Amino acid sequence: MDTHGPTDTSDTTPVDLLIRHAHIITMDDAGTRIPDGAVAIAGNRISHVGPDADVATKIVAARTIDARGGPLHPGLVETHLHASFQSIRGVHLEDTIEDDILDAFYLPWFDVVTSEEEGSACLLASLEMIRNGTTCFMEAGTVLDTEAAASAARTVGIRAVLGDPFIWDRPASVVQGKASLETARRTERPRVQRAPQDLEDALAVLGGELRRNEDPEALVTGHIAVNGLGTASEALLVEAKRVARAAGVTLDMHHAYSPADTAADRDRYGRDPLIHLAELGILDSHTTLAHANHLTDVEADLVVETGVNLAWAPAASMLWGHGGTLHGRHAEIWRRGGNIGLGSDSANWSNDFDLFKQAMLALLTARDVHQDRTYLVADDVLRMATRGGARAVGLEDRIGSIEVGKKADLVLHTLDRPELRPVTDMVRNLVHAARSKSVRTVVVDGRVVLDDGVFPHLDEPALLARIDERAQAMLRRMGQQALPDPMPGRR
Repeated sequence: MDTHGPTDTSDTTPVDLLIRHAHIITMDDAGTRIPDGAVAIAGNRISHVGPDADVATKIVAARTIDARGGPLHPGLVETHLHASFQSIRGVHLEDTIEDDILDAFYLPWFDVVTSEEEGSACLLASLEMIRNGTTCFMEAGTVLDTEAAASAARTVGIRAVLGDPFIWDRPASVVQGKASLETARRTERPRVQRAPQDLEDALAVLGGELRRNEDPEALVTGHIAVNGLGTASEALLVEAKRVARAAGVTLDMHHAYSPADTAADRDRYGRDPLIHLAELGILDSHTTLAHANHLTDVEADLVVETGVNLAWAPAASMLWGHGGTLHGRHAEIWRRGGNIGLGSDSANWSNDFDLFKQAMLALLTARDVHQDRTYLVADDVLRMATRGGARAVGLEDRIGSIEVGKKADLVLHTLDRPELRPVTDMVRNLVHAARSKSVRTVVVDGRVVLDDGVFPHLDEPALLARIDERAQAMLRRMGQQALPDPMPGRR
């Protein structure tokens, strides 16, 4: 039931939106849950949270949504994402070699993709995230036209934290330990011609996205993203951290994704890579390392001691067989008090942008590796996807929990799904059973962007058709096509 407009305004506080009769999962420090609760929103912030009988008598709302007992939790926060890849989802055969496609497909692709095509991909990513309960994402610094990404985010109504594109000063062919710096400089390998080519180029654009932070209420903000994986010199890393620290934003970079790039960094530094980064002053609670799948005991200790955030993307490692869920220390670090957010990475690495999937993979693989049902529980991974993610993207003071004064980024699920019946423990049933399938209404920055399963301000079918047309045209222009895989056993 949905009502518009006040009936009696005496002795009440006016608000814009009231969500009543929700099972509120606040994700506050105490882990408060309110079985029959209400949340009031004034402007873009939460003004009241509490039992429905208390809140409803204190306010008068322009619009009221009856949750009918459905779970309401903070919006999920995507901590590692390449938004512009979404228009090339599913193009690679299952037996594709990762190293081969970086040179043969992705590096050339960045020089042919247009701003319009990047915008379409970011629209697709944003639509998908909202439908799956994600209300904020931090882009990894691989969208060449960041204004196209910003426009897409605003169109859909999702919160975005963007980085300058391709902050690197070493050849792209050193990514993931594919070649030494000397070999890369001697051989003719593909480059992203539209990206910085050296330290001077990188420094010239570093920090450009921070202009978005001049408006404290902006839906799209900026951070410092460095590509990492061997592509940044020490000078660039130190300067990137200095700029991030001065601006009070997150420094975000890939780290220890595969065994190969981890070994290359160890050879390059002559010791465990995180020891070296700590000595450079890179590691603190305002730095986020994406992946970090292969850490030594000493490095795991450093993560906990320095407070550096890890963006755990289980599916990205599992899809390519890098052993991150077998050898990763993420769950252990979380149990020791470190901060973990969750990430989906990109199309063709996780393929879908669904943090409930990442949460479930994190939980199940941790239990299996440690042979312990209690190693991670449902509340752990939901907290990673909300509070942990908010801290990892530098917005913990604004989002990540349902508390008075925080931005109103909320996800309401419907009980009209068999996976949420019978009504027992909402968190367990959300994580283990319903996940994103039951997402029904999403609020971002106080605005209802998904209303009972529909984007009220968008023609979604027309958008999807246009996105698909542009993606197909781009693949034809590149001479690429998505072929079916050979039958197993016949390769």
